[in-house]
Amino acid sequence: MPEGSLLSLSPPDPSLHAAWEALADGLQVQRLALHLPQLREQQRTPAGDVALFALVPPSALTASPAPLTEPMAAQVIDEAGLQQWVRLAADHGNDDANTGPLPASARLVADTLLEGLADPVVRAAVAAVCAASAWWVGAFAAIRHLGVHHTLLRPVDTPVTVEVLQSATGIVALGAAQRILAERVRTGAADEAVRMAYCRAVTESIVVEGRLPGLLDELGELRLVDLVATSIPWRGRFTKYTGGTGAGQVE
Repeated sequence: MPEGSLLSLSPPDPSLHAAWEALADGLQVQRLALHLPQLREQQRTPAGDVALFALVPPSALTASPAPLTEPMAAQVIDEAGLQQWVRLAADHGNDDANTGPLPASARLVADTLLEGLADPVVRAAVAAVCAASAWWVGAFAAIRHLGVHHTLLRPVDTPVTVEVLQSATGIVALGAAQRILAERVRTGAADEAVRMAYCRAVTESIVVEGRLPGLLDELGELRLVDLVATSIPWRGRFTKYTGGTGAGQVE
């Protein structure tokens, strides 16, 4: 492979970046733990009774992802630090059919990145973390009206559309999938197809970066904004951490 080829790229792993990523993961889990009672209440709430949108009930946003059927994929997910990401989505999803508006956006990301990749373990791991991403976006969307604006720290009183949540799902799924692929490349366990999938993920992150600020403004609410903003590598990913504003202090 020629020197400088995309396929020769190796993902960076600076210790500070890794620490911030672990902090972001921990904050998502903390926020879920703090608001599980409200989430369960919203999962029983009919459509139209929540200040999101009129046609989709909160339960449709939080359906349980399909179970992981490839045993070795669990190890790959664990190595990427996403074990809790997948497990909590499975534990706290509801039993509705997986036909809500968000999983399709996550599957599209997985299908795009995995084109031409035959490794069943990596395919299963990427599909699992993408499916879990749809659940996480849906869970925080279901309790969005209980949160505060990410900059004003005032109660959120504006609705959010399904289309905005679908865009958010695609970006969060892209970030989770990229972590799986990056770990395979970093540990030397990647073949050419996996490295190509990782390159596609990096390229797609660059493409979507331009629309991230606008999307974050449309999401508005702190938990959703942090979930999306910290999901993929971009220049604003850890702005709160570098600025010392104490992410998580609202909780």
